[in-house]
Amino acid sequence: MPARPRFFLLAAALVSACVAQTPAPRDDAAPPPPPATAAAPSASTPAPAAVVPATSASASAPAPDAYPAPPPPDPPVALRPGGKRAARGEAGLVTSVEKNATRIGATVLRSGGNAVDAAVAVAYALAVTHPSAGNIGGGGVMMIRLKSGETHFVDFRETAPAAGATTEKVLAMLDHDGGIGLRSAGVPGTVAGLSLALERFGTRPLADLVAPAIELAKNGHALGPRQALTLAWAWDKLKHDPSARAIWGRGKKPLGEGERVRQPDLARTLESIAKEGPRAFYEGFFARAIDAWMKKGGGYVTAKDMADYSAKLRAPLRFSYRGFSVETAPPPSMGGVAFAQIMLSLERARAYEHKPGSADALHLFVEAARRAYADRRLVAADPDFGPKDLDAKLKDLLSGAYLATRKPAIDPARATPSTTLAAAMPEAAHESPETTHFSVVDAEGNAVACTYTLSAGFGAKVVVPGTGVLLGNALGGFSKDGPNVVAPGKRMATSMSPTIVTQGGRLALVLGSPGGDTIPNTVAQVFRNLVDWGMTIDEAVASGRLHHQFQPDKLRVEKQRPPSREALAELARRGHTIEQSNLTQGDANDILVDPQTGIAYGFADPREGGTAEGVSRTEVETEKAKVARP
Repeated sequence: MPARPRFFLLAAALVSACVAQTPAPRDDAAPPPPPATAAAPSASTPAPAAVVPATSASASAPAPDAYPAPPPPDPPVALRPGGKRAARGEAGLVTSVEKNATRIGATVLRSGGNAVDAAVAVAYALAVTHPSAGNIGGGGVMMIRLKSGETHFVDFRETAPAAGATTEKVLAMLDHDGGIGLRSAGVPGTVAGLSLALERFGTRPLADLVAPAIELAKNGHALGPRQALTLAWAWDKLKHDPSARAIWGRGKKPLGEGERVRQPDLARTLESIAKEGPRAFYEGFFARAIDAWMKKGGGYVTAKDMADYSAKLRAPLRFSYRGFSVETAPPPSMGGVAFAQIMLSLERARAYEHKPGSADALHLFVEAARRAYADRRLVAADPDFGPKDLDAKLKDLLSGAYLATRKPAIDPARATPSTTLAAAMPEAAHESPETTHFSVVDAEGNAVACTYTLSAGFGAKVVVPGTGVLLGNALGGFSKDGPNVVAPGKRMATSMSPTIVTQGGRLALVLGSPGGDTIPNTVAQVFRNLVDWGMTIDEAVASGRLHHQFQPDKLRVEKQRPPSREALAELARRGHTIEQSNLTQGDANDILVDPQTGIAYGFADPREGGTAEGVSRTEVETEKAKVARP
């Protein structure tokens, strides 16, 4: 299990060293290439203010860009469909960490539901069957692309309860409670976020989509191997909560793989949501229960906090890479900007020309990641509370001028010590990696990438009595100072980076991963495998990964899937400090859609043992025929 959550410490020196402004060109910089002519944005992919500023009709013509983006390849990059281990779906596909949830989502697609409908059903199912991260007591983020090409980012991250929203109280919770328990809980956002997505973009009644989860909770399900493993990891702390012990315990021990888990209290809570919608959760049965329990136990979440919660629709963060249009998570995620900066830096360095797994390719990736992780905390802020210049900072961090002239420049032959990029700061604890991600596409071209979490595995390690709802421990995600400092009703920063990629206006990739701080690096490496090196989806996901996040100044590689000995030796020679870890990195349950045929290919990352399931056109037609029969 990871260390208990702590603050993401952001030193003032880092802010002053990395502040996002257009720097002067380096003395040794090559003369800039002639400016490229930008193509007009299509109606389906408008340029967001965070990346491309709006101009008025009366404004003077902008100056030529001295550092234009590299032109897209000609001919365009062709993704590689198929894959020996990939699931294939002519009429949709679902991939998630748990087989029951995947099956339920695929069943919704077969019955004519769209990708949003299926995603809602998957999320509720995971709240029952994957309790270390699946939830209705936590929060998350969701990227939605509609068949029209319209995209939306649903932000349902937890918020800080008013009574607990001081730095002193959060510090006391971390020091005295170990980052868990009643006082670690934020106001849950998942129910509101799923309902917002369904009301705006779904087609099926909420009750129909929650029904499979109710059945699993009421009648029970067999505990899966991954779920049994995470339960065993968390048991020493989870067993102290009577309600949790009653659900997942057998005497003094946790349930094991294959044993039946029944959750009648959670079934009743889900039934109230199915009947009354999110109001039952935020104003009714659950709100009253959590308010009473928090008052009794000294926690902070109140009925008013619950009633005041709302999910948000935000504009995705957009960028282009080698002819692909990428839409990823905006703040309060700091994952999206890190992912974007990594890829834009690698494009300018022409890193795709090196062989996959080579020391050159890996070195350039690490150096791009090192810099992106140093910068990302400058925009780690809830935009509803963040600095007024947040959009300007985002724009600058992803600008050609900043990427081309940031000092020190990437040295292709040597690792850059992190201390030369920004002033030293205390080492911060990692975000907990125990989140979960799932991806869905349907026959019409709608797509969903959803990442949601309880923060640490099994969150706060407490269940609200009589409800079956396990709470997250998200308050530890606030920083001691800087843009991510706690405030009443504020969302904490996150690395979650659900991403949707298109090519020529057609859906191409649905990406994402859990993994805390490692998320942007995982998403970037899967994306590179697919676009730069022509791997199939199963090859791209199963390949080894590495991680560098500025501090600590170490390059972490998966011991089970390491680079070649020759590559590791060369990386060490270039000055990288290499740490081989027994931990796996991420759980990328991702989808590739063949732009020519519309057929989806999905793969569940073997690191956590999920499943992917495709839907055929025949299955959809069969279900339609059943409904049409008198």
